[in-house]
Amino acid sequence: MKQKSIKNIRKEFKDNGIFYTPEKLAEKIKSYVDFEPETVYDPTCGVGNLLKVFHENVKKYGQELDEEQLALIDIPNFTGAAGDTLKDDKFKDMKFDCIVANPPFSVKWDPEELKNDGRFSCSPALPPPSKADWAFMLHILHHMSDNGVAVVLEFPGILYRGQREGKIRKWFVENNYIDRVVNIPGNTFEDTSIATCIVVLRKNKITTDVLFEDGERVEVVPYEAIKENNFTLTPSIYLLEENEKEEIDPCILENEVRRNFLRRLKKELDFDKMVCELQGISMKPFISAIKRVLREYETKPCDRSGQQMSIFDFSEYLSERK
Repeated sequence: MKQKSIKNIRKEFKDNGIFYTPEKLAEKIKSYVDFEPETVYDPTCGVGNLLKVFHENVKKYGQELDEEQLALIDIPNFTGAAGDTLKDDKFKDMKFDCIVANPPFSVKWDPEELKNDGRFSCSPALPPPSKADWAFMLHILHHMSDNGVAVVLEFPGILYRGQREGKIRKWFVENNYIDRVVNIPGNTFEDTSIATCIVVLRKNKITTDVLFEDGERVEVVPYEAIKENNFTLTPSIYLLEENEKEEIDPCILENEVRRNFLRRLKKELDFDKMVCELQGISMKPFISAIKRVLREYETKPCDRSGQQMSIFDFSEYLSERK
């Protein structure tokens, strides 16, 4: 059997929405655990990067789909198991003080096969077959002890996507499981430039507020405000920039906002393209839907003199490689 190179393994993982967690990000994830846990569990542990940052006396548990990855783990107090976490839960009778996870982004799963499983049957809806992100979140919630904490690195789509995922997200907020949402900027991973997010879960919250964080900006947001925003959890909705004391040209500010929007749109489309290629589906229906929305805004924006703004103002984002 031909041995896989590290480069090929990393490419294979990237094609399947799996990204290595850098040590700096692993430490950041651990920083949201505000007590010394007796046990820590990672349901998609890879080579154990998230578990390594905990003290050697902490009992560590992990499940990993790839046996070769699992075999590379050399961590004190570690108990590992190979297998598909969603299909074959190797720790199904256990609860954990602390759970840390970086599940694969938006992979396929079979909700019909697991609809009667206790991990998912409590939810008002099952995640769609094309995206298992919330299935991993439900799995993690199931394994949390009543006083435990879970810190999960996720694709930011879980914060705003609707339909089935919107119903599940609403259920999480209404049951007061969401403690904190943190924006993680792009280029944090070595393997991808996409932005991600951290979601902190707790079962023993004493308020219904949710804390939103983006760099140095932090805001505690009440439940009613989240409800008014249709239970969307995107940090930028709740984190408003402080008013600058100096006068700012609104046209310059608006241009920058639009450039940032185009950068984010391009990154989202690049990621969607990767997922579509991985799953063998077409982007055309999605592109057509975007075009229908754009047709509602065909009137071109004007500057203060009433003249139309040139598209050249926004073309620079296409050549950026940040």
